[in-house]
Amino acid sequence: MRKSIQKALNYNEAKVRAGVGELLLASGFGCDIAELNFHEKLRRFELLNQRNEWVQKNTLHISLNFPPGEDLPAETLQRLAFDYMDRIGFGEQPFLVYQHHDAKHPHIHIVTSCIQPDGNSINVHNIGQELSEPAREALEQEYGLIRARGRENHLHNAGDSDLASKVQEVTGSYKFGSLEELNAVLAQSSISAWPGAPGSAIRSNRGLIYSRIDANGNRIGTPIKSSDLVTRPTLAWLEKRFRVNNAKKLASRDRTAQTLNSVLAVRNGSPIPILQRLSQRQINIQPRWDAAGNLLSVYVIDNRNKSVFTAEELNLEPNGLIIRLGLPTGSTPVPEAIVLQSGPSAKNASRHSKPPESSPVSRTTVAAKVAFALLASQTGAPGPAGDELPEKKKKRKKRSL
Repeated sequence: MRKSIQKALNYNEAKVRAGVGELLLASGFGCDIAELNFHEKLRRFELLNQRNEWVQKNTLHISLNFPPGEDLPAETLQRLAFDYMDRIGFGEQPFLVYQHHDAKHPHIHIVTSCIQPDGNSINVHNIGQELSEPAREALEQEYGLIRARGRENHLHNAGDSDLASKVQEVTGSYKFGSLEELNAVLAQSSISAWPGAPGSAIRSNRGLIYSRIDANGNRIGTPIKSSDLVTRPTLAWLEKRFRVNNAKKLASRDRTAQTLNSVLAVRNGSPIPILQRLSQRQINIQPRWDAAGNLLSVYVIDNRNKSVFTAEELNLEPNGLIIRLGLPTGSTPVPEAIVLQSGPSAKNASRHSKPPESSPVSRTTVAAKVAFALLASQTGAPGPAGDELPEKKKKRKKRSL
């Protein structure tokens, strides 16, 4: 957790030291920005993060981008940052605002903690679409800015910052041994990495396109090229990590297999209790089907240890694992009772469009994929240590004499 906030600070402070960035604002630090050194900034966030060490997502790193030529004065950028943070629910949190001058377009970066003084975390799931997009549109109108939806050749709008941040977090911290395993992890946040169409420049150059996906696996929204991200997680770059990651994740393989088997050992006759217990242990199952509804593979994601395995790596047969989970195999639709949908995914679940090339998921089995969206929550603490969920004790009736 320290690494996440420290990485965000290091990135922005490096820009300042290189002379291509400056600290515009330090809100909630109680002193002038000239008096703050790196360790004081880091310590301010760490004191909050330590109040809830169970939360996986304790840092928010936002980028607000403007089209070339829209050079706003520092005072306007400060006010705009204040207004934006207030609109997305972070107005009371301490945050730092940096302006970078090393790109063709003006932009600022905002770093903050998701942990509040009382130890509760601010939920950032889908914050890009649900809060950032409305905030961006409102601020464009109030400040008389060029509208992002009307720009041509713009890089990113404010809503894309959450996508970029999540991609960089996953590619930098998770241990995956293939593009398919990476996509299994990204699917937890409704994101996919696409290598481009055959013959395209993206595929020829070994790049990737990161985009949001709907419940059917269709790419939606404004995509981001891997070359546009700070860490440049191209396919060529990731392939160098595959072998290293495959070796690193061996350290947690047995522990993941033991956790999974202990949950599966308790029979309930329904997949929901099983998925709930897996969620409490931060284990997520991501099955993959082809267009005909045939099960291709099953990925087991250990979010606590940030590792992803195929069922075979855990000595499990894919179809057998699906059966043990209590879910139907093949192209049989999953009963509606276990389809746990929420947010934009639920709105898009009825769309019947062709899945992207890199995500072989048939429409008849999308329900199963959404059922696994129960997942390990980004903002929840692990549940009870036992396999069974806590049951309410029944009160004994008093006998009448």
